[in-house]
Amino acid sequence: MNYLNQVNKIIEFSNLENILEILSIDKKDIYFIGGATRSILNDVYDNRDIDLVIPDLQDNMIEEISNNFKTKYFQGYKSLAISDNNFEYQINSFRKDTHASGRHTKVAQAKTLEEDSKRRDFTFNSVYINLLGNIFDFYDGVSHFKSSYIKFIFDPIEQIQKDYLRALRYIRFLSLFKNTKTSIGDVDAIILLSKNITEFVKDNKISQELKKSLAMPYPENTKNFLKKYKELNIFLDYL
Repeated sequence: MNYLNQVNKIIEFSNLENILEILSIDKKDIYFIGGATRSILNDVYDNRDIDLVIPDLQDNMIEEISNNFKTKYFQGYKSLAISDNNFEYQINSFRKDTHASGRHTKVAQAKTLEEDSKRRDFTFNSVYINLLGNIFDFYDGVSHFKSSYIKFIFDPIEQIQKDYLRALRYIRFLSLFKNTKTSIGDVDAIILLSKNITEFVKDNKISQELKKSLAMPYPENTKNFLKKYKELNIFLDYL
């Protein structure tokens, strides 16, 4: 399936034309990811955080965008954050994880989109759609998204141990769908490793992540999940 019409809608909604003009990259090599992709798949445009991935964010692009917009550049991640007209944009180069410490991960330049996808958390968060409307789905993420299924891409214990924030993101994304489907393995991993979360994730970050669920369509899902498992009850205080 091609999503060109939806891509054009999100470009118009997010006033993205000026940024794309500065990037001056072939349309096939600019990809939406994350919340922007979910907007395209739903054909609903209310998300004001727009994430883009390109093969290589070059110095001349960073300089020209910085001259025209309010930006922050994170050199270690080769990531550019842009604020404009109540929108938050992020442009990232292809990258891969090289060393994980439980929270902060060292990264390096990746050569392919599939290599970039391996550092992402859930299957539906690893769906890429380029400016031509072509979709790149390495882990059946579109099917999972449309069936309200949240699933770690790889082994959940390994995924969480690389970055404990992923457990909190999972709990938060339960509130994305009305009737969220989960896997026993993913839930068991979160419960098993929950005792380590406060060791690796700062209190303010825990609170920030969980409170994001309150702005999602079905916030009661996150709260009910935390209530259901006694190992997770402590996180109710962060909501």
